Parts: sequence; C-alpha cells; structure tokens
Amino acid sequence: MPQLTRFRPGNLTRRFSLALCLLLLATLSPAAVGQSADQGTWRIYYEPSRERVQLTFEHYENGARRHGMTSFGVRPTELRGLPLSQLSSYSGPARFQLVRDAGTFNFEGQLRDGHGTGFFTFSPDSRFPQQLASRGYERPTAEQQYWLAMHDVGYSMLDELRSQGYERPSVDYLVVMGMHGANLDYMKSLSGAGYRVGDTHRLVTLRDHGVSRDFIGGLTDAGYRNLSLHDLQVLRDHGVTPDFIASLRRFGFTGLTTDQLLEARDHGVTESFVGEFRDLGYTDLSLRDFVRLRDHGVTAGFARQQRSANGRLVSIEDLIRRRDRGDY
Repeated sequence: MPQLTRFRPGNLTRRFSLALCLLLLATLSPAAVGQSADQGTWRIYYEPSRERVQLTFEHYENGARRHGMTSFGVRPTELRGLPLSQLSSYSGPARFQLVRDAGTFNFEGQLRDGHGTGFFTFSPDSRFPQQLASRGYERPTAEQQYWLAMHDVGYSMLDELRSQGYERPSVDYLVVMGMHGANLDYMKSLSGAGYRVGDTHRLVTLRDHGVSRDFIGGLTDAGYRNLSLHDLQVLRDHGVTPDFIASLRRFGFTGLTTDQLLEARDHGVTESFVGEFRDLGYTDLSLRDFVRLRDHGVTAGFARQQRSANGRLVSIEDLIRRRDRGDY
C-alpha cells in the first residue's frame, strides 16, 4: 500500500534531476513554468524488481499552501501514456498522466534509463464536487480537491467507508486520511484480515502505528489469533513483532501470553542476551529469570567474570545480589 516517504535519491540521481530541471527551465516558456496553485515539479524512479514507480511531487509554494514534497509508489500501468519500454530504457522527452477521480495530473519532462524529472499541472475533474455531494459530503474546495486527487481518495474509497459502516468524515478529514495512508487499500487489507474498524480516526491511528495486514498475519501464523485492535496496536508500539516471537521460540519459550511478550520486549530480553547466557551454560533459566537479570544489570560479561573468580557458574540469585552491591 502506498505510504508517504521522503525521497532520498543518491548523489547521481540528484545531479541528474538537477541537470534536467535546469534544461527544462531553459527550454520551456515562462508561461509553462510560472508558479500557480496547480503546478509543481516531479521526479520518478522506476524499480523493476518491485514493479513500482516511485513518484515524487514538489509542490510550489502559494502563500501558506502546498509547500513541500509528497512521494509514493504507483504501479507503472497507472501512468497513462508512459509505456514500460520508456520507463526501463528510454532517454528523451516524455508526457504522461496520473488520472484520479478528483482530477488529473499532467506531466511533462525528460526521462533517462528509469529516472525522470519535469513539471506537472493539475486539472480538477468538474464532476467530482457533485459526486461527493450526492454521497452526502460537502463540496470540496479547490485545495481539498487537489489533495484528494494527490492521495487517490476517490469514489471507491467513499463507497467502501459506507459499506464497512464507518461514520461519514468531513472532507477535511478525508484529506487527512489520504495523507496518512488510511486509504482504500488499507481498509481492505484490514477487513481481509478480519477487522472492520468502523471509526476513521481509529483507522488513521492504526495506520500511523504500523498495524498492517502483514503484521497481523505474522502474529496469526505465530499462534496469536483474534487479538483486539487495542492489543495489536500495543504489541506493535512495543516492538513485539513476529520475528521477536520467533527469536524467543528458538530458545524454547513457547506459548507465551501477550503480557509475557510485552514484559520481555520492554525489559530488553533480546535474542543475543539470552544466547550469551545459554552459551555460558545457563540452560534452564525461565523467561522471567532473564527479565530479572536484565533489570538488575547482570550482563553475560559479568556472569563470565564471576564464573572465572569462583571456578563455577554462579546462581542467578547470587549474580543479582553481587551486581546490586556493586561487584564487578
């Protein structure tokens, strides 16, 4: 699902983009590059292995509006007038479009071997405000319509909100949802995992906290099924991932409750921490023992020193007692 990111191309890409922009500024007419409310610059980077095009918009500043950068991935087929052959190996001028329900982004510029840059304009769809009104929404302002198009908040998403029983958000909040990636794909991914959130603010929060279908699926595969949305968010916030669960299982810690997982993760009981003690010969410790060791600052290095000084493994209780009194 698309996600907003900062675009950080390499030095070569930056030099290439700058050179192309300078070329375009020198060759296009002043009218073509004049700063307007519906214009800006674009960059693309084709990723063949992922069958994705990273599309970056740099919005012209118009007062306090649209200043900054937006970047997300699109399928190559979404770029009308830009065949795959041009994306992969073509060098030269290009014109193409990204068509949304709220309007169309028109691109002109230069491509070179999967990279490109240039200028874009936005043409709002005149039918869109009425279509929103017919669904019970207020008519969007020109600014709102621009952002709804940018983040692909269209008719399918509005219809999905209704079919899943969500309250009708304001148009302003539709923009917020789009900006945060709480979109049609995200709603469908959660419903496919068995969750219908029903509240748009909650949906945005879950998206911001990284509760994705992949995360839910990983927990399900690990045996943690039918968790509440609250539990999913808490586990994700604390870093209890499927990989973390698998790392504990490699040491025989299975059937743990979510509270036990959270305690271990919050107290820094990592795979390496457990592994170092196991390598020293502490093979029968419980997960709770490792939590206590971590809380008292008993490291594997400290346990190794105590073994050397005593000629044997020191018990967990003695390790904790000695560490608490400041032994080194």
